[in-house]
Amino acid sequence: MFRPRVSLPSVWRPRAAVVALTLLLSACATLPQRGQIVMRDVAFPLRDFRFPSGLRVVVEQDARSPVVAVVAVVGAGGSSDPGGKEGLAHVVEHLAFRSRHAGSPSVWRRLEASGAGFYNASTSLDYTSYETLGPKEALPVLLKLEGQRLAAPLAGVSPEVFAVEREVVRNELRQRNETGYVGQVFSWLNAAAFPGGHPYARPLAGTHESLSALSLSDAQRFARAHYRPDNVTLVIAGDVDLAAVEATLRANLPEAWVGTGAPLALEARLPAQPAAPATTPAQKSVPVFTAAVPTPEVYLSWVLPRGFDESSAVQDFVRATFGQNLWGAVRNDGDIADISTNLIPGTRASLLVVRVRLSRGDDPTRSAGKVLDQVQNAWVQEIQPGSVLGREFDFQATRRQVVTGMVLESEDLMSRTERRALLTHFTQDVRSYTRSQVALMGLGGGKVTDFSYQWLQRDRVRMIVVRPGEVPGAATAAATLSADEEPWTTPAEQVTPSMTAALDSPVQVLKLDNGMEVLLAPRPGLPVVRIGAALGGGSSYGAKSGVADLANWGSFRESWFEGRPSDWGLHSTSSFQRDHLRVGISGTAGNVGNMLAMLAEQLDSTRTSEDVVRFYREQVLPWRQAVDSNPELLAERHLQKALYGTHPFAREATGADLAQVSWTEAEAWLKDVYRPANTVVVIAGEFDVKEVEGLARKYLGGWSRGKAAPVATPAAPELPAASSEATVLLSPRPGASQAQVQLACRLPTATPEAEARYALMAELIHNHASGEMRSRRGATYGFSARPWLGRGGAAHLVLEGAVDAQRMGEGISTVTQLLASFGKEVPEHALERARRGMLASQAVSFISSEAWVNALLTARVRGFEPDTVTRRPALLQTVTAESLRKEFEGCFQRPVVSITADEGKARPVIQAMSQP
Repeated sequence: MFRPRVSLPSVWRPRAAVVALTLLLSACATLPQRGQIVMRDVAFPLRDFRFPSGLRVVVEQDARSPVVAVVAVVGAGGSSDPGGKEGLAHVVEHLAFRSRHAGSPSVWRRLEASGAGFYNASTSLDYTSYETLGPKEALPVLLKLEGQRLAAPLAGVSPEVFAVEREVVRNELRQRNETGYVGQVFSWLNAAAFPGGHPYARPLAGTHESLSALSLSDAQRFARAHYRPDNVTLVIAGDVDLAAVEATLRANLPEAWVGTGAPLALEARLPAQPAAPATTPAQKSVPVFTAAVPTPEVYLSWVLPRGFDESSAVQDFVRATFGQNLWGAVRNDGDIADISTNLIPGTRASLLVVRVRLSRGDDPTRSAGKVLDQVQNAWVQEIQPGSVLGREFDFQATRRQVVTGMVLESEDLMSRTERRALLTHFTQDVRSYTRSQVALMGLGGGKVTDFSYQWLQRDRVRMIVVRPGEVPGAATAAATLSADEEPWTTPAEQVTPSMTAALDSPVQVLKLDNGMEVLLAPRPGLPVVRIGAALGGGSSYGAKSGVADLANWGSFRESWFEGRPSDWGLHSTSSFQRDHLRVGISGTAGNVGNMLAMLAEQLDSTRTSEDVVRFYREQVLPWRQAVDSNPELLAERHLQKALYGTHPFAREATGADLAQVSWTEAEAWLKDVYRPANTVVVIAGEFDVKEVEGLARKYLGGWSRGKAAPVATPAAPELPAASSEATVLLSPRPGASQAQVQLACRLPTATPEAEARYALMAELIHNHASGEMRSRRGATYGFSARPWLGRGGAAHLVLEGAVDAQRMGEGISTVTQLLASFGKEVPEHALERARRGMLASQAVSFISSEAWVNALLTARVRGFEPDTVTRRPALLQTVTAESLRKEFEGCFQRPVVSITADEGKARPVIQAMSQP
């Protein structure tokens, strides 16, 4: 093929994308003082290509792992949908994965065959983005594939494929959409916030009516209008050879998307002087909607200036800190159970959203008023010297955490690449990513206060209420492709070197005198450190149901002699699981000593109190009791009971259980669980092993409490007896337009070798269930499958998905037949596809230190040796088709089917299942 000449300089110097931060470099042995964030400078070399076609390509070098990220931003999103065709941009995004070029398989299948370990796409207000992570060897293939997809996103898409994918989008609309909100909540928010006729006032994902009106020709016209090289920015990051990448781009991008002659001069995508964002008139009444929420919810929103430029840094700061300023409302209103925040950026305006979950919803307007009181109090500057100084101190502490959060986020290759792609696309300045960081770090308290006074006033808030209920979906057509258009063929190269090299990392094990185990996983590349601690126990541990849940919720750190996380910009995390709990702390590498000192103090001084337990009973327990009747929660509870019977892992505490637990019982649980011999700690990131070993022994080794042994580990229960009939569970959800289907089975006692088999079982059944029910029939947004392994070796497999209620029987029949067929034979090509997918996904998942902390903690909780993590690629490669067949055969002999659906629609399906 003729390669056009491209006018690019033959001599180049890599630009550096610097994570700019004031550095405090010190060789002294003492810990950094409060307020000091300590890290070395960081730079990512760049190349910036402006092709004659108008296409912009930015390449960033980050050689921490043998992985590359490819992100394409198309400057068209939901706001570009024609009137009456809402949801079209989103449908085109879906169809782009189904496109086929020059007789090739679909983009979806080609991504799998390329070794890509992660691929996804999203449609927002003003853009559509495509994201891929794969092994570095696959970069030429990924570039060719991406170029073809962007140049012809609907190539080879037939009317039948269009009809199926439209039904997939319709099923997605019924579930939580890409914003994380249930159903059409995001559309209702936009309609309440933006005036009629504004591009953002329309439903981003469409409605059932607008989706029904779409045709393939609509999608083709949209693609021709918007998928153009001058409307696309491509960013590549990872283990890339900057000197050779120009030739790779020329060889693999379409000729027309490279172009010839001088680079095309593009018009500005963001006006130099942004227009004031428009909003609706003050509300005379509050709109009330129904959706599949467990308890009533209130949504508050403020229209803010546009995003994607340096001046929007203050919005990022407000988003990062807004939630913590609102918790006073929970104390002041007996109906508020939880508050969360979100920021949705746009090129015309942005939307700040506060989601308030209520226990009863007796007076949503009153509850919203309590939240708005906190919004006002958060930014009021009192005119007393002490108050002003205190407010500035608090602001500086918050800014340290925001800055450190920015650095921690940059460790995630995909997050950083997508952020750079969006900012570069809309500002047309490759330096905008760094400039946004500098702007964020340079914010002063006065600027944040001024912004809040201008944009977060009560008269600018818009409110909607969402109450529990079902929204009937439109009748759907049973669109089905006649057969799998693309039977999988085994790739010539099964495993690339990067798929196994990504986990080649040393792990050092320390056993402290107090019985604690500490794992050190040095990961050079970025000056960050993450520390995680896992303590045996979890919700299943304890003599009384509910004691663990109450102890975990009511626990707090009693002493702060070693300082607070905000003193050094550190970030704390916690999670509570069925068989253990975790706490973590992360920050810049120079503050690792501060982190270990604070973690040791937290572990040593964690307790609860009578006052905290009283607050829980008065403020949170009513919400918990209301949620107990949620059909999805009931279904999960019944499923665990069916799988584990009287075993502790069947325990799911209810609000009534929690009401019977005293604070002294919760306190006793904490004292039992929080002991060194019951704790394993993982330290991962950039650090000197000898130095950190000494710090770990000094701080963690000084903790002394309780028995010199972990808490009792529940033995794995016996497998249920084989049965010719499945155990079927029904959780009624009146009026539901979807059925939540779960297919589960207990598995034999887990070992590292068995875990590899169980993971491949999940991948196999996920591939085939989603392929059949989503790609071929359009009856679901997708199925997911996962194995669960607990302390002591208990294990089970679960496949779940939401299926169109009218096709519930079809879906259940399909997944049970899949399970039965794999019990008879596991085709070699299906196993190789699953194995390659698992290795690829694993390879791209271990870029960050966070991934290493989580994987090592998980291995130790399960009772596996630390080297299980690094040996996992080898373990996956030893699994045979026959060993999987035996596991599936056993699974099919003890299946449990859980259905959450409208009872009138579900009963005939259940009756049909019992027929021979």
